[in-house]
Amino acid sequence: MKKILALLILLMATAGFARTAAAPAPDAETVTFRFRAGADMFLLKGNEAELTHLYALVDTYREQIADGRMPVYVDGYCTSLPTAKENRRTAYLRASRVKSELVTQKGLREADFRTTLHTGASDGGKDAVTVTLRIPAPKTAQPETPAVNEPAPALDPVMPATPAAPAAEESQPAPVVEAAPQPAPAAKPYCFAVRTNVLYDAMLLPTLGVEWRVSSDWGVKLDGSFAHWSGGEGKVQKVWLLNPEVRRYLLRNKRFYVGVSGGYGEYNIYKYPLGGLFSKDTGYQGSLWSAGLTMGYQLCLSRHFSVDFNLGLGYTRSEYDSFAHVMTEIRIPGDDFPAIECVRVIKERGKTKNFFGPTQAGISLVWTL
Repeated sequence: MKKILALLILLMATAGFARTAAAPAPDAETVTFRFRAGADMFLLKGNEAELTHLYALVDTYREQIADGRMPVYVDGYCTSLPTAKENRRTAYLRASRVKSELVTQKGLREADFRTTLHTGASDGGKDAVTVTLRIPAPKTAQPETPAVNEPAPALDPVMPATPAAPAAEESQPAPVVEAAPQPAPAAKPYCFAVRTNVLYDAMLLPTLGVEWRVSSDWGVKLDGSFAHWSGGEGKVQKVWLLNPEVRRYLLRNKRFYVGVSGGYGEYNIYKYPLGGLFSKDTGYQGSLWSAGLTMGYQLCLSRHFSVDFNLGLGYTRSEYDSFAHVMTEIRIPGDDFPAIECVRVIKERGKTKNFFGPTQAGISLVWTL
């Protein structure tokens, strides 16, 4: 009985070692994107095939990436700049550009990445960014070890059954069923953004706006402008404007857009930047509203900042009064010196102006959250 038990233990150990030795090592898929020396802009030209291959890998292993079982390793390299600090910053920007492609186009999250920066060249001696997916070997059922065809000696009737059978059953892995690749969720670059139109700010018309990115394709924006300035010689600029807009983002990077906008506001301007656009000797007080189409482009500066260039064309209607400020003498009885005061004189009342043309223009600094 001792010999039989020793033989069974030896067979079980040999089978376990064979299964362990036969298990293949995890495989890895690496995609390399090339960058121009000293530049951090991610260019499609020359990288189209690599990007298509990477998209296919992400689609295939989306479930494992989302569950955290298969991190996406991103390595950024740069050696073309004079200092290590500049090289490290450029490597960071390059890696961020590649990750942004996967975030906006394939819906990955920052938690799905493992980023490493290198100030040395990658394989081939060129500045690049590599993306690696370490793919585990598939689990397959191992065949059972055939029994040794030897005559078994007579056993005592009370001897327990051989314990090898249940051990063999427990060692059989459950069949692995791979889930079908799920379609990529709609990319959502950001949910909320705060913005200011520096073109209006330069004209002493401070502007603050917000945008809600409903999805990767649609956004809702609202800008508000307010100015309350006054100065000598009757100079005044009192303006408030509201400008809502609905945008449709287009193309692969979702940076070009078209939209529908409207606007309403009231104004009282004379000899300030806005009033100086019309006449140096005439002021205007009234209200306006507009409606039209807009188009623009967002230029990405970093992960959280971009510049938005936009132009609107449509119909504008304004109802206003025109006026001028004149200096007049006011004499007070008993006072030998007359008082000089600036008096507003109405020139025209109830005027209207209708025109088709630009309804808005902007160079906006956008902070995305």
